[in-house]
Order: sequence, then structure tokens, then C-alpha cells
Amino acid sequence: MTFRRMLLTAALVLLTASVSIAQLDSFQLSTKDEQAVSGMVLIPPGHFWMGRARLYLGEEIGWLARDRTDDRPLHLVDLNAFYMDINEVTNADYVRFVVKNGVEAPYHWNGRSVASDQMRYPVYNVTWREASAYCAWVGKRLPTEAEWERAARGGLEKLDYPWGNDFMRQPSDDVLSVDGAESEDVEPIRMAHTASGYGPTEVASFESNEFGLYDVSGNVWEWVSDWYDTHYYSVSAQYNPTGPDDGHYKVIRGGGWGDPETRLATVYFRNFTGLDTRSPTIGFRCVKSIPKN
Repeated sequence: MTFRRMLLTAALVLLTASVSIAQLDSFQLSTKDEQAVSGMVLIPPGHFWMGRARLYLGEEIGWLARDRTDDRPLHLVDLNAFYMDINEVTNADYVRFVVKNGVEAPYHWNGRSVASDQMRYPVYNVTWREASAYCAWVGKRLPTEAEWERAARGGLEKLDYPWGNDFMRQPSDDVLSVDGAESEDVEPIRMAHTASGYGPTEVASFESNEFGLYDVSGNVWEWVSDWYDTHYYSVSAQYNPTGPDDGHYKVIRGGGWGDPETRLATVYFRNFTGLDTRSPTIGFRCVKSIPKN
């Protein structure tokens, strides 16, 4: 899928209640919120199978099922340990970067302000360069594509989503109705913020994966450090791959709030766009390397 298919026609409407960037030093988060915004989780060293493990029916019978097969071949990757942000970078995080450095604010902030009740929403309308600069400012960096997928999988191998192979999780067999009988009307549990016409939602609104990371599927697409190459998986290094040396586009991962197609939220789906793209569907999170002793 190209970037054009990802854009939605709906424009996000800014809420009238807002906090001026000049006043953000006085904006206080609770202790719980501070931990959620600034926290990181250790992703242990090890290997994992990167890419799509299963074939779609069209591929099995020889029909063209996709416009590209950039998520194959499935290949083994070994990574060093690293830390990753628990949440996508939020408006609360990014506004401090804008204040301290005098950099350009996302254009939808409407005159250098941000909605006061959207501080825990993921920041968006930031370019790859701006995301990289933010990560460097906090002593971190953007993840490689391999690091992103390893973390998103949460240690669960060869699955489509961080929680399994079905986009919607079925309720447990022990879910009962009020009168004690098994309910036939219980709706499947939605696991990610997608297929919405109203924009992103607060980070950590859905369950985390096994590593404790939130929103690795849905909410906003996430910039990674790698250049995009359709055939990169065929030549990828096994140990700590960092992607092609150059290219025209950067990889984005994880699916976004406006995507109706569930495969876009899989842990292996690769999307891409230009370095200077600003989109209401693209945000990011950071990682931190662990120095070798």
C-alpha cells in the first residue's frame, strides 16, 4: 500500500479548550501519567522470525494476492537487548521539545497550542527528521525495523498480531449472562484502535502486548529508522540489521487509526512514505541502546 491509500478525507477538528505552549511549564501530569509517558521497557536479546509466516490462500494456489511481497521471505534475526518506549510519544512529551528548542510545532496545533484534554494522545504530523530529532533530544533514537517488529511481537513467534492470529479476540468460554447461561450475544473484544473516522485515541487505551508495550497495532503508524526496499528481506543481515544504506522512502509500521483493512495492523506489514511527510496518521516511539560493557 502506498501512502496515498492511507490518507483519509476527514480533517481532525481541534477542540476549543487548549493550553498555550508558553504555559506548558505549568502543566502538571499525575505521577501515574508521568510514568506512563516517560517509561521504557527492556526488550531482551535474542532471535526471532521476522516477516510473514503464513501464506494467504491466493498465494497457495498461485494467484496474485498482494501488490508486493515485501514481508517475505521469513528470516531469522538476532538482536542485542534495547529499551523501547512503552507508549507512542505523546503531545505532552512533544510539546516540551517544542518549548525547549523552539522547533516548529505540528501544524494542527493551531497557533502553537494543543488541546488540554489531548495531552495523552500520540503526537502526529511530525516528519521523520523531526521524530529523529526528538529521540536524540531525549537521549534515544528511532528503532530499526527489526527492533520494532521484535518488540511488537512481544516474544510470540510467527503470529499476525501481538495477541494472536485473529484481529478480534473472542470472549472466554466462561463468559456468562446474567442468569448464568452462556451468552451468545457477547461481542468479540477489539484489541486495537483502527477503522475510526475520529482520529487517534489516548495511548494505552487497549491491552499491552507481552512485553508491556501499548498501541504497537493501531492508533498511529510509527516511524522507524530504516530506508524502505521491497526486496530487503532477501538480503537482510541476520545480526542487528539496520536496513538498506539509502533509499527514497522511510518505513512506517503498526497501522493507524483510520485503516479499515486489518492486515495493516499486523506486526509484519511494511508501509512507507517520504521523510518529509506530515500526516494525522503517523507518529513514533523511541528506543535506547544498551552500551556494551
